[in-house]
Amino acid sequence: MPRHEPLPPPDACSAPASFSDARFALFTLVFLIMMGSGVLYFTVLVDRPYGIQLSSQVAYTAAVMLYTFSSNKNGMQRYLFLCPFVRPQLPRLAFRHIGFLAVLFFLETGALQLRPRLSPSWSVASGFKGTTRFELTLEVICAALALTEVATNRSFLNRAHLEYNLDRSV
Repeated sequence: MPRHEPLPPPDACSAPASFSDARFALFTLVFLIMMGSGVLYFTVLVDRPYGIQLSSQVAYTAAVMLYTFSSNKNGMQRYLFLCPFVRPQLPRLAFRHIGFLAVLFFLETGALQLRPRLSPSWSVASGFKGTTRFELTLEVICAALALTEVATNRSFLNRAHLEYNLDRSV
């Protein structure tokens, strides 16, 4: 009688999406933190040194977490924290995130130090929702940084997923 190897456990991240109370609660909290960081800034950090940097790092971290691990739209792969290939990658993702936070901090700090030297056309509110050209430019640069981190995180997790599936098939 031939001996059969046990089948590896199924890949939870490849399974069809199902509703989870815990995941819903976590991502709702992360979304509220991301959206509420402006409230944090205006109520607690507005007059503090580095207040804008701290509040933007809170929003940035929440956004990166939300968009790295959720499926969003267009059939994107979701990455569950309990997936066997995700958990070992979390420390590396955390260290990468710390590096991106450092870049964000220095970018914003440098921009805020540069701000008084800009021409008045960069500091006068007009156009899009009454923001200044300086604020809009800084927001676009920070969003580009976040999109870069999310894209590289998702690429990194996708590669780990492929390697995990290759190891299982051998």
